[in-house]
Amino acid sequence: MFSSLLYNRLVYNGVKDAFVYSGGAIMPLVDKFKTGEINLINNNHEQNCGHAATGYAKSSGQTGICIVTSGPGLTNLVTPLLDARNDSTPLIAISGQVSKNSIGTNAFQECPAVEITKHVTKWSYQIQENDHPEEIIDRAFKIANSGKPGSVHLDIPKCILSSNNIIGSYNRKALKLKENIDILQKNKHEWIDWDRISEVINASESPILYIGQGCNNDSDLLRAFIKKSNIPVTTTIHGLGVVKEDSPLSLKFLGMHGLPTANFAMQKADCIIALGSRFDDRTTGNISKFAPNVKNIIHVNIEPSEINKVITSNYPLNMTCKYFLENMLPLVKYQQRLEWCNKIHTWREKYPLTYRLPSNNKLNTQMVVQNIGAQINAMNKGYIITTGVGNHQMMAAQFINWKYPKSFLSSGSLGVMGVGLPYAIGAQLANPDRLVLDIDGDGSFNHTLADLQTIVRYNLPIKIAIMNDGQQSMVRAWENLFFNENYIATKLPNNPDYCKLAESYGIPSLYCNNVSNLDTTVNKMLKFKGPVLVNFKVESDICFPLVPPGNGLDEILFSEKENNPKNATMAPS
Repeated sequence: MFSSLLYNRLVYNGVKDAFVYSGGAIMPLVDKFKTGEINLINNNHEQNCGHAATGYAKSSGQTGICIVTSGPGLTNLVTPLLDARNDSTPLIAISGQVSKNSIGTNAFQECPAVEITKHVTKWSYQIQENDHPEEIIDRAFKIANSGKPGSVHLDIPKCILSSNNIIGSYNRKALKLKENIDILQKNKHEWIDWDRISEVINASESPILYIGQGCNNDSDLLRAFIKKSNIPVTTTIHGLGVVKEDSPLSLKFLGMHGLPTANFAMQKADCIIALGSRFDDRTTGNISKFAPNVKNIIHVNIEPSEINKVITSNYPLNMTCKYFLENMLPLVKYQQRLEWCNKIHTWREKYPLTYRLPSNNKLNTQMVVQNIGAQINAMNKGYIITTGVGNHQMMAAQFINWKYPKSFLSSGSLGVMGVGLPYAIGAQLANPDRLVLDIDGDGSFNHTLADLQTIVRYNLPIKIAIMNDGQQSMVRAWENLFFNENYIATKLPNNPDYCKLAESYGIPSLYCNNVSNLDTTVNKMLKFKGPVLVNFKVESDICFPLVPPGNGLDEILFSEKENNPKNATMAPS
């Protein structure tokens, strides 16, 4: 049967876990998991299946697998498919489809699946009668993981899934051809003038490394390069932890809510070495004002379409970060660059990361995440922190000193609210021995809270810390700063009692609303043996520093008193 061959090929490709929400059209495949080798995780919604599979892939480097039925099962996966593609995460989604003779008739739970998903994936394909499942699955894994990883969608009519007539043949020749192409791709780099590039780096007076998730698997090489070259480094949020942020050369992350020192350094740099990162709007600010002092940009990216897409580079290098670092490490030389280092030190002293303290012993999100960061790093063990999207996401990135690559999982490019909980589920299943913590906002958590049931069903020891301020605070902040304080649709007046909600699912809970209990509550949460939810009642706040829309990276607001972007603090000369 076609479905049996399909299942066996998933096993062959090393799949250990798959996330599913079943339905009529996909049942012939789901039935194969009953006694098979693959662990099947049943989420509470198809979107959660996709996000959990993405969290699994982000944290492990393995390909995430999610399986859904036709029609609404597939349409509910559109957001995870685009999220995974945009954040370069290998994800394969398999959807059922109505039988071939019903396609195009508006049959029950039919949708034009491939027409929908081809715009949000690397490859979307409806399997036909003469296709061989081995070849299709192998190709899906290759596409999802080759070059810049991303999402793949396979749509399978139910009549084919149930068929016993396998007409197609396994085209090993085509796969061999793909391997030869990979070899040619590697050989094309032989022309590069490594000596010239190293001369540019060694001669620069104010260089900066700009690191993205493309370096997450090469942390040791990168750290050796930084130590040997003495070049300061900033990261995107997907690169958090690739360098220990308590090291002297770490500037932490840059961008709209990034650290002032990182933003100032990028604007004043004469040489930008971008490794595994893309120049997106949240990290460049206004393109016309970006890095006015730069003389040389070296851009290393595995995806050729990302090079010269936004910023024109002097040295466009379509390759892996590992390949670049291995070739460059022997050639770079230690340079003191005292003037540059002193300038960075001055910015650090003058523009530290601060926040205002609430009155009457109350809490805000910055205080809570800073405390969590301090205690979790003091435990000296590996951890993974997931977040939703909003103030809590940016404040976690700001106020935790990240030490490990792939320890911060969040939706970057697409900015999907609600990913924190399903990401944590996927990350915990992929990393059963690591501490997994979802730092979430109430607005984001409300999107996917039904997946608390999945945590209980599979006995996952996930810690959930909800920053409950009763507001959609990041949007409210923009209303405050840029929309004349016209507050519309950003209040969350009907939040549930999160402690009672957790307990209704069988998850223990804690409550904290003041500074005096903060240390104890965080400690209990982190050391709790099983799953636990903590409702932190916090005051709503604005996430500063902030680069307003249209501003350069160094035109930064530090408080709402400067709410006219023209009053933003400029980088000192």
